[in-house]
Amino acid sequence: MATAYDLTSASGVQQFLADTQFASTRVAVLAGGTGNFAYRLHLSAPYDGRTTLVLKHAQPYAALSPEIPLAIARQAFEAKALEKVRQSPVCGPLATVPELHHFDENAHILIMDDCGEDALNLKQLMLTAAPSPAVAREIGSALGQFLGRLHSWGTANQALLDYFDKNQLGKDITAWITYGRLISTLTTDNLPAVALLPQQVSESDLNAIRAIVDERTAEIRTSRSAFTMGDFWTGNIMVNICSDPATGAPSFAGVHVIDWEIAKPGVPALDVGQFCAEMHCVTLFKPEAADSASALIAAFLTAYRAHCGTLTPYLPNIAAKHLGAHLVTITPRVGWGPPEQTVKAIQEGLTYLIKGSSDRWVREESVFAPLL
Repeated sequence: MATAYDLTSASGVQQFLADTQFASTRVAVLAGGTGNFAYRLHLSAPYDGRTTLVLKHAQPYAALSPEIPLAIARQAFEAKALEKVRQSPVCGPLATVPELHHFDENAHILIMDDCGEDALNLKQLMLTAAPSPAVAREIGSALGQFLGRLHSWGTANQALLDYFDKNQLGKDITAWITYGRLISTLTTDNLPAVALLPQQVSESDLNAIRAIVDERTAEIRTSRSAFTMGDFWTGNIMVNICSDPATGAPSFAGVHVIDWEIAKPGVPALDVGQFCAEMHCVTLFKPEAADSASALIAAFLTAYRAHCGTLTPYLPNIAAKHLGAHLVTITPRVGWGPPEQTVKAIQEGLTYLIKGSSDRWVREESVFAPLL
């Protein structure tokens, strides 16, 4: 395929594909991602029975923030992850990854299955059309089984770990996005929600949090024994809901886990903690969806525990502290709610950070009790 086209525009993508098996009558921009340019292809002729596909194009910068450089090699890691995970026992009828149909290293494009024009990512679903607790439990169980199997399978696959150990960008992003900003969030970043804390975080608590930052950062950069997705949050989980033919009620049809650019050997508890942190934010900021979110978290953790093999030592404690770090660092930056509401999430995050080392507290007070 030629590359003399502007693949940062829908019209350029359509021209680029015109003489290929992926020629399209229409190319539509997909919203949601920040790192890549993503499009839905409405194909001129069906491809392997499919009438739509998704194309992702990478540039050496973030699509929505061109001032942020991103190594373009990230796309090769995503292509490899999609290929290997799709072929593995990790995927099942209710939780899988999109099938990859084409990877062009010169044009920096991936063409893969479309998760469905009616699919919503899990965050959108919970905030706009939260499922019943019963359906939420089905979603959580499918995702817990998927992630547990991923961690168990990846731990035994040395060739996979060796390949993805080269994903330096993945390590850098994971180390920076939560832990690299945790202390400054509480001290110098002047975030409105942090300013509403009833009192400054004590120096002894800051020192305890600094120790967590140092420990997690070192683990992120040096872990070699487990394969992690690296960005297992609700925005990267596309959910298909259909109508029950008998009752017309919404029912769960399956999920696709997308965006594998920072997959790498890492800390399994961070995948678990990140997912639970985002779901827990639903309970904090969307009270009418709280029962469904709580049911989903419990089902997710129960299924994860059943399918992860031998539970990594201290995984519940590390996941609890990661949930805390996420609430403190990420929540005030992504617009979950006004500062007056967000400060309560920060306070809960601090509790998780400080008390997460206690097995008793995790068992009795945290969302992670199903792991113990």
